[in-house]
Amino acid sequence: MLPKTYDPKPVEEKWTRLWQENRVFRAGIDKSRKSFTIVIPPPNITGALHMGHALNNALQDVLIRYRRLSGESSFWAPGTDHGGIATQNVLEKMLKAEGKTKEDLGREQFLKRMWDWYKECGGTILQQLKKLGCSLDFSPENIRFTMDETRAKAVYQAFKELWEKELIYRGERMINWCPRCYTALSDIEVEFEEERSHLWRIKYPVENSDSFVTVATTRPETMLGDMAVAVHPEDKRYRKLIGKNLKLPLTDRLISVIADEEIDMAFGTGAVKVTPSHDPVDFQISQRHGLAQMPVISYEGRMMNCREKYLGKKTALARKEIVEDLQALGLLEKEEPYTHNVGKCYRCSNHIEPLVSEQWFVRTRPLAEKALEKTKNGELTFYPESWQKPFDAWLEKIQDWCISRQIWWGHRIPAWYCRKCSGEGLHFDEKGELRSVSVKKGAKPAVSREKPLKCEHCGGQDFLQDPDVLDTWFSSALWPFSVFGWPSKTPELGYFYPTSALVTGYEILHLWVARMVMSGIFHLGELPFKKVYVHGIVRDKHGQKMSKSKGNVIDPLDMMAKYGTDSMRFSLLIQAVGGKDIPFSENSIIGGRNFVNKIYNVSRFLQMNLVPGENYELELEGADLSDRWILHRYNQTLSEYKKLMDEFLLPEALDKLYGFLWDEFCDWYIELAKPDLQTENKKKKLSILINVFLNSMKLLHPFMPFITEEIFADMKTSAGSTAKSLMDEKLPRPNKKLEDETSLRKMGVIMEIIKSIRTIRSQFTIPPRKEMRAVITSSNGALEDIKPFGHYIKNLARLSELELSKAGEKPKMSVSAVMGEFNIFVLMEGDIDPEKEKNRLSKERQALLAGTKTWEKKMQDGSFLKNAPEAEVEKIRQRIAENNDKISRIGLILKELER
Repeated sequence: MLPKTYDPKPVEEKWTRLWQENRVFRAGIDKSRKSFTIVIPPPNITGALHMGHALNNALQDVLIRYRRLSGESSFWAPGTDHGGIATQNVLEKMLKAEGKTKEDLGREQFLKRMWDWYKECGGTILQQLKKLGCSLDFSPENIRFTMDETRAKAVYQAFKELWEKELIYRGERMINWCPRCYTALSDIEVEFEEERSHLWRIKYPVENSDSFVTVATTRPETMLGDMAVAVHPEDKRYRKLIGKNLKLPLTDRLISVIADEEIDMAFGTGAVKVTPSHDPVDFQISQRHGLAQMPVISYEGRMMNCREKYLGKKTALARKEIVEDLQALGLLEKEEPYTHNVGKCYRCSNHIEPLVSEQWFVRTRPLAEKALEKTKNGELTFYPESWQKPFDAWLEKIQDWCISRQIWWGHRIPAWYCRKCSGEGLHFDEKGELRSVSVKKGAKPAVSREKPLKCEHCGGQDFLQDPDVLDTWFSSALWPFSVFGWPSKTPELGYFYPTSALVTGYEILHLWVARMVMSGIFHLGELPFKKVYVHGIVRDKHGQKMSKSKGNVIDPLDMMAKYGTDSMRFSLLIQAVGGKDIPFSENSIIGGRNFVNKIYNVSRFLQMNLVPGENYELELEGADLSDRWILHRYNQTLSEYKKLMDEFLLPEALDKLYGFLWDEFCDWYIELAKPDLQTENKKKKLSILINVFLNSMKLLHPFMPFITEEIFADMKTSAGSTAKSLMDEKLPRPNKKLEDETSLRKMGVIMEIIKSIRTIRSQFTIPPRKEMRAVITSSNGALEDIKPFGHYIKNLARLSELELSKAGEKPKMSVSAVMGEFNIFVLMEGDIDPEKEKNRLSKERQALLAGTKTWEKKMQDGSFLKNAPEAEVEKIRQRIAENNDKISRIGLILKELER
């Protein structure tokens, strides 16, 4: 017998242990069965479970449990990502606390410490995924890591294949540079945040003239690196100045006015400062016009190649001093507040510096063209489909991918340089370690995983490996096939690849998904998956992104400990509709906890009525109207559930199941069945209750695995099951024998009558247990349809008397309702004082009118509508609508009392 109250902690610990001990989630190669495979977006080894992980992995778990119950050989590959910059930052902070730097340790010792840390802490998040109920096979031999030997072989092979096809190159381009992490970043590793700053209008004197050209900038410190001012050739304001020289303020240099058709005449002053070394657009302009470069900001984020006054200063301080000096010279025309998006490092949140640098790149356009073919012809589909358009748009405008990172933790770039013939292109630090290389200055890379034996250019044998490592997303892009042992042709790769689907947040659609698609097509000739399920971000209740700095983070581990894992999973999953963001609060979990308690209490109620050892095989013969109705609705729900699940409409499937279980099964059918549990029909009634309930637990299991497993284990023998786990069962299938549209129509009428009587009771605050009297009339033969089921109405509407008669006069002291062909009268004589009731309702109506007036006044406030979150505005709209509905209903009741 289940305990009186549900305690999730011991239940979750028990089933987590049993699932792993019994290898329930192990998937083998079984060519007689269809396979279903998903690969986990590998969490960083630095990570602790957050709400985004909880949502993403709960959705994956729903899919894999559903497919497993559907009889497919289902494999969910577990693993972690080495995390590159993020993980290196963790160890650097630890070293800082010890008063050391990574340079103090040296590369070899630093990497040893990194691997030690990984062995000790790297699996933490996998243990947390166990707590979430994720049905991954966590056997040690089954866990992948992006830097283990198999994945390392895959990375080298991928690099080699791209290099041989000339799709990897080393070149000089504008890149995103993080001075804090001291590394390059790709475009999609830069996060943009809105910042309040200023826009400065600076006057550039025309040589040998008293006139000026005014340019606007948010970064006056980059002015020192200007190489030209660009204007549109058709701009009449500047046409005569094209080819003339301008004096660059705070320098001794002259720069030219150049004409470029890309300049927007309507933007700002129409004249644009061109700083090729520190702006991507300016770099493009410089390429078109053959302008030289003059970097004035170093990799450390300090000023260089400038007056001594600014030399070596951080850009923020230099900006302040430059603005002051321009003002003193009368060259600052205007300073005005300005809000704009500023690029920041996705790991440390420091400002990004656009710099021209020599790095390793992947030539992505040929890869993107192949990927676009797959989306255009429908081979790659998105759920919801609205995500295909932004995915395609990004691929169409794709830029080459910067894959080199100036850090130590990661896959070392497999390029070697002969010291003899690459001499001038090799740059060393003070310890004699290779710090950077320059192909432009003569370095000649030889791609090989191991050190080459001999230089193909000069025969030299002294080689140095490129000091950079690969972007962590390079190895992640290979994940869907490297997890199965590629480049080796393993049996697992042949059976499980391509995978069936990918579940991902939209924020890494370009960062990861696009790169996996391009990599799968290039290296294996086919898509790594054909379906992409896209979900939103979990935000706080106001729609704000959760962050420690805002103090609005909700820890899923705390929520699971407090409310139970199933409660949290339910509340996340039911809101994950249509790839939209989820406004989440602790209160969101209350509904999940209530549902857990509801089904737990139902299972205890059924247990109390069961005879131990009895087999309650489903009995259909002699089923009454309520039986036929619930079986029909169960069958309908099952069909709709399977259709929704197969179409990746997971929240909708859960909502459908939730509505059936709570409303129809618990609140209606169980209440209708209770009287029969005291009669000789008990076993027949229990056979329907048990079979519908336990089959519903199978449907609910993918969403709420712990409570359903516990209930099933406790009650399975009653349904004739000997399975060790619910996961060994199969999902039920729709059964035509259970279809009965007539029962649906008849029960629909009876339920609406009961609801009408309940509504009247509620409006007059009649206590739920107080029995009332009612009369139901109809002018045609409709009464004959409900006569045999009058006992349903009496029991569920709490009536002491129910009279069914042809249409007649309205009974004295009664309140009426119309439901289709029926007039319903609830007799109130002796149960209410009409005058007191009128006074009570009038006061309630006045209070509602006053509240509505206040809300409507707020909705007329333009300032409130402009600044308030959309969720808050929508809440007020709903309150006004609810109040108006209540006011309308009270008006109808008052009219009834006047009759």
